[in-house]
Amino acid sequence: MSRYLWLFLLLIFVVQDNSFGADRTLIRWVRRRPPIKSIVIEGNKYFSAHDIKGRLYSHEDSFWRRFKGDRRIRVQRENATRDSLEVMYLYLTNGFVAARVRSEYEPIGADSAARVRIIIDEGLQYRYGAVSVAGSYDRKFNPQLGKIVGRLKEGKLVDPFQLRQAQYDMKTVFANAGYPYAEIGYTLDTTATSNIAPVAFSVEGDSLVHFGAVKIEGLSKFPEYVARRELKMKPGAIYRRDDILNSQQRLYESGYFSSLTLNRDESSPDRLRPDFILSIRERKARYAAVQAGAAQSLYQDLLWDFSATFGQRHLFGSRQIELTSAYAFSVGRHGRLTEHRYTLRYTEPWLLGFRMPLTLSGEWRPRIHSQTQPYDISSWSVGTYTVKKFGRKITADLGFLYQSVSLYGLAADQPVIEIQEKDYSNRRKLYLDYRRDSRPNPFIPDRGSVTSLSVQYVGGFMGGDDSFKKLEASFSSYQVVWPGWISASRIMGGWVREFGKSSSVPREDRFFLGGASSVRGFAENTLGPLRSDGSADGANVTTVFNQEFRWKTIQILQNTPLIKGLFKQFPLWQSVFFDMGNGFRSFSEFKFDVLAYSCGTGIQLVTPAGPIRVDYARVIPTEHFGPQSRWHFTILYAF
Repeated sequence: MSRYLWLFLLLIFVVQDNSFGADRTLIRWVRRRPPIKSIVIEGNKYFSAHDIKGRLYSHEDSFWRRFKGDRRIRVQRENATRDSLEVMYLYLTNGFVAARVRSEYEPIGADSAARVRIIIDEGLQYRYGAVSVAGSYDRKFNPQLGKIVGRLKEGKLVDPFQLRQAQYDMKTVFANAGYPYAEIGYTLDTTATSNIAPVAFSVEGDSLVHFGAVKIEGLSKFPEYVARRELKMKPGAIYRRDDILNSQQRLYESGYFSSLTLNRDESSPDRLRPDFILSIRERKARYAAVQAGAAQSLYQDLLWDFSATFGQRHLFGSRQIELTSAYAFSVGRHGRLTEHRYTLRYTEPWLLGFRMPLTLSGEWRPRIHSQTQPYDISSWSVGTYTVKKFGRKITADLGFLYQSVSLYGLAADQPVIEIQEKDYSNRRKLYLDYRRDSRPNPFIPDRGSVTSLSVQYVGGFMGGDDSFKKLEASFSSYQVVWPGWISASRIMGGWVREFGKSSSVPREDRFFLGGASSVRGFAENTLGPLRSDGSADGANVTTVFNQEFRWKTIQILQNTPLIKGLFKQFPLWQSVFFDMGNGFRSFSEFKFDVLAYSCGTGIQLVTPAGPIRVDYARVIPTEHFGPQSRWHFTILYAF
């Protein structure tokens, strides 16, 4: 008896030892990251194998994918989990709420390549039935709740993520109306024999809550009112979740704090009037900064900018003062210092008790040789402006500028109107700028839009050398049109016109088109009305349209020996574009057949400072424009 027992135990040991050996063999095989030779889909009925493979993280090995450096053509530890999640998401968002997915991989062939096997149990596909809301809550919320559940259309495919979003939105409605303890639940009835699944939401509103006191911790350099005035949470006010989020955003935007937390005081005795604790980490009261980088100007494709800034954030309590010196150097054979300026700014963060920062500024530009004219020029200016934010997307600026300019070595017959540099003239200017930006990522936007409007009133009743009105407007839109492909569109225009004693608009205030940021294929600022010598004269009316498609391209730099480590975090993007536009002296000159057209392609290296861009554009020949091409090298996208 004991003999057979020992043989039985030995058999178990051998089997276990072989299984452990097999597991160790499999683990060593996975660590070698073998290439994926084939992907097999089993159990699918509703979706084709092609559709499912397109969703997988794993990809079959191919020359093209190897050339691109696609790491997903090899087995990795996360393959199985990510493949299962991708397929599960596909089925769940199409009504298969009981679907099950399993991902496996196995070695095949003499070269130990891998086969990925996706095993699917689809289950039934469900559609929404009747949707109801019941529970104990104030019926004044019914209109808002009705809009939320109205998105769950009867007969449409059930989407669990849509249901959870509806649950979250209901919770938000109550949390922004004084009921943060409201409980929202839902049930999806899949017990019926049919594929129609009714949805029942249950709501328990609980009690009305008001804000308690806010205790502030961590202040030492700045007075307490610097933080307290940014809080939207007033003691005794009805609890609103948005007030907490807005308070945090306003505190960051104030510029005094580097980090903060705003949490409920767990020791607060009254749950219906909770206290909060604001913990703050202050920024330095005095600071210095040095910046350097590439830029683009009205006259140069590429400039090197350098600046040094010294500032204080707690002057007279919370007022701010800043001194900046900035320099610009042109790049190329005739490179030289093209600009140097010194600016002093004083900012009152809250104007007359309103959250509208008022800035007083003075600027001096020492004597320097003009970039386009045979004389030297210097100027000084003083101005003031205020900024108002409306929510998270809209910003408006209102300002006034007084500027004086001096010319040296000006020929007796050289009129002042020939000055080309922007902002160089004796003038008094009122301006208003409006901007709405809904892009989540300004460097590589894939959704959202940007709307901007700028209005200037120069001279007139304020005096000065020139009197004119100027209007600029633009609208840009971004959206994903194909997986990984982004469509970017822009339309913009401008209008400027003299009035009063002025006979024309100074050239520096007209519009100049052509170049890397408007209509590519032309040299910078050479498109539009011309003077008798063939140089650009500037336009009073402009219109521009741009269409661009952007996508992440082959990562050549990340797969090049010696430098691949350096560019590992800098992906390459590619684009194709079409530009059209022109400038005119008046609206009467505008005609579609005199617009300039160009097309081309570009490469962008995405860095932490923004995309470094190289574009190649060709002008499409028309009756008014001959064939020509041009390379453009600059930073950031054209729009």
